[in-house]
Amino acid sequence: MEVSGSVKKGKKELVSIRAYKGDAMTLLAFNLDESLLPDCIGFSIHIKSGKKLDYYLLNKLTLSDVIRKKNKISDADKMSSLYSPFQKFNWVHVPSTDHNISTPIFGDYTYSVTPRYLKNGILQPIDAALTVAITIDVSPYKIKGVQIGFARGFISSQAYVRRFGMNNQVRHADGKLQFDIKDKSGAAKRWNDATKKYELQDYTWEEQHKYLGWQARERVMEILDETLADSKMSLDVFAYDLNEPLIVEKLITLAKKGRLRIILDDAGTHGDDGKYEDQFAKLFAKEAKDKKAIVRGHFKSLSHSKIFIQKTNGKANKVLTGSTNFSTNGIYINANHVLIFDNATVAKLYADVFDASFGDALMGDFPQTKFALKDNIIKQTNIPDMTIRFSPHTKAVAEKFFAKISNRITKIDNTDVLFAIMQDTSKSSILTAVKTQVQNEKVFTYGITDSVGKDDSVSLYKPNSTRGLRVAAKGGQVMNVLPPPFDTVPKIDGYAIHHKFVVVNFKGKNPVVYCGSSNLAFNPEQQNGDNLLEIRDRDIVTAFAIEAFRLVEHFHWRNTEDKSAALELDDLNTAKKIWYKKYYNPKDLRCVERILFINPPKQK
Repeated sequence: MEVSGSVKKGKKELVSIRAYKGDAMTLLAFNLDESLLPDCIGFSIHIKSGKKLDYYLLNKLTLSDVIRKKNKISDADKMSSLYSPFQKFNWVHVPSTDHNISTPIFGDYTYSVTPRYLKNGILQPIDAALTVAITIDVSPYKIKGVQIGFARGFISSQAYVRRFGMNNQVRHADGKLQFDIKDKSGAAKRWNDATKKYELQDYTWEEQHKYLGWQARERVMEILDETLADSKMSLDVFAYDLNEPLIVEKLITLAKKGRLRIILDDAGTHGDDGKYEDQFAKLFAKEAKDKKAIVRGHFKSLSHSKIFIQKTNGKANKVLTGSTNFSTNGIYINANHVLIFDNATVAKLYADVFDASFGDALMGDFPQTKFALKDNIIKQTNIPDMTIRFSPHTKAVAEKFFAKISNRITKIDNTDVLFAIMQDTSKSSILTAVKTQVQNEKVFTYGITDSVGKDDSVSLYKPNSTRGLRVAAKGGQVMNVLPPPFDTVPKIDGYAIHHKFVVVNFKGKNPVVYCGSSNLAFNPEQQNGDNLLEIRDRDIVTAFAIEAFRLVEHFHWRNTEDKSAALELDDLNTAKKIWYKKYYNPKDLRCVERILFINPPKQK
């Protein structure tokens, strides 16, 4: 979904705004006619939603002390974008980032965007004649029978530090599977409206989990609660990592009622005595009504899918899938996604795959089943057009569809490729195709991979180049020590990026996203039990594109900015450093980005 607006003078658009709907977030893109660039200091963004929300978004970067003093901008007001405009031509807004911490407000949001000007050191007032207001629905993604949920993946962020301080733990360290999430997790300095000062306040694991899990957690808990509430419903589950305490509690409750079957991975440490998955299996054996309703096993290598199949009276009606493990790490540390399909055809397909996997012998034979040997194409009027592939595959099958996907990524008429991939060190023509496009200066590429150490193949932004970005999500401890006015952030334990998705042509013809549990690697596709979805729907593709952009923007500057000095907004005093120049240089990636985001999509 896209909404646009502009201020025109004759046929010329002086100020243009385009808003894109994501999953409980909005990507805003701006454009200015070049005649309005001189003295432009950035954009102020005001939001209004109903009677509760009416304020300017906050900007951590501010103008210098000298400029603020000259304009009588107080410390209390300095972060408002009314006084510290955003020096970018885009912004991703997520409700509850700076206001209304506990419960996000969803609904129609009106964004009013105004270019701002600094003349002779004086910040000029808001010019209503140059203000563009657009209204768009900001809510969890639910379109055409599909829901999407993203975890924040932001434990190492300024927003997290403001709420929870430097605590990077999301569960007790005692190794026990279950614990009370209403127990105290930590304490942090927070603003107290009553005393008008910052005070140390306790918070619980639950508060921490709700914030970090964001919409992925909401979707997972919703389908569990819906199943629990209806005695006619049951759940079939593929689980790889399994240790999130509330999920465990709900699954065991279903097991006690004889309404749960589960395939739980036992490869590697998952099969070790005392590990979380072993603890779950022992708890299941003790509590379950049907002791045979659990299979501890793996395919040739891993049982790597993360799936809930909901049934009513034994008939599949809904399925949850994606990259999100049902673990504290998967939901609260990693950047991940879930998708829910409220469609009987899709749910039955997954249910049949579960039945074809429920046992060691069946797992061994799975590559020869019809589910693994062919593309499972879904083409109905009430759900997005898509293809679902289930592994492990034979080598011949994997070679065929890997070539197909790789060729789609490298097509010469592509406008863009955006991605978030857990790791890209495995042998894979798909991952090679993604890397190839990063080097292609004719295609806008923007992506992030998880990197524990130095990765010389990561491509960062370079001025005067249209070559794409490939950012490392985890570049070591130095990334956690940020320059003023930013605070030091917690170190990330585990993967930062656990996503496995590639978007092609979010603004071009025939948009598609490849997502799911598959690591997109050639050998694992012949070894692991996984599912890889190819979704051909512009709205869903857009939601994933925004997620990739959100993550790259968050981690990119931490890889590149000079950490030796405080950061502040450009005050236009140095001609060589004027912030907007790169956005109007045809040989610069930022210019490609501005034009791509502000224009309507190319149609079939």
